[in-house]
Amino acid sequence: MSDEIPKSSPGHQSADPDFAAPTAETSIISVQGLRLDSVSAPNIWGDIKPQPATINIKIYLREAFKSAATADALDNSTVHYGELAKRIRKASSQFPGSKYPLENIIESAVGSTENISLNILEVVAELVLPKSSTYGQALSISESRVFVDKSGTAAVRDHVKFQGLRLMVLVGVNAYERSGKQPVVLDVLIGLDSPIGGSLATMEQIFPLERFLADEIEKTAFETLESLAEHVYSLLRGKLEAMPLARADVVQLRFEKPAAIAFADAAVVQIRRRLTPG
Repeated sequence: MSDEIPKSSPGHQSADPDFAAPTAETSIISVQGLRLDSVSAPNIWGDIKPQPATINIKIYLREAFKSAATADALDNSTVHYGELAKRIRKASSQFPGSKYPLENIIESAVGSTENISLNILEVVAELVLPKSSTYGQALSISESRVFVDKSGTAAVRDHVKFQGLRLMVLVGVNAYERSGKQPVVLDVLIGLDSPIGGSLATMEQIFPLERFLADEIEKTAFETLESLAEHVYSLLRGKLEAMPLARADVVQLRFEKPAAIAFADAAVVQIRRRLTPG
């Protein structure tokens, strides 16, 4: 019997991002948790107020940074992350209190059309707003711009995330779980097929969904997280389809039950669903 490990066929590729076969080689430059002075966004009562915010930004290079690595010196094959942070902070300070300044931040990250033509393939920026969440750690808005050619033309997608909503829910199959509510931690991702950018009208539709979901989930009494997940997806889909400005096409829900297993951090059920065919 051969000890050779059989190769996976295309129909048996891993769905896990850490094991999935890469479609291309990638080189990424990132800055994590860059603090901005002030961004105007809804607080937990829905009022537009200045609040602290942080930015996470990733730049995917079109080609590997071989010349910088070979010379052990920064050049146009890579992105100087110190200068990147300075450009973003400067762009933020030029528009104090601006609403959802992702467009300004991404443009400052790219630097110029010349940089796009040199080596930037994609920029992903995430604006994290901890004071905009009532039940969770933060609300975040993310934007991806993939530069489809070297002229600067970009394909744009946005995500909105409700992170770490901690709710008290009656859920479980065991008799003791039916006697009272237990904590459930929920992450929600909503994918949009058109950029929200600085669209306050779109965000004023999206932000109240956190409170809506919390109120509806805390009314439920399912035995399984699977049933709860599909129920919440159905509720959220109905809301999103009634929001023409949002143009949502993907929903991802992740439910954690921290008390479910004595010697584990949590039991987790996660679903990802498309709102449009395809």
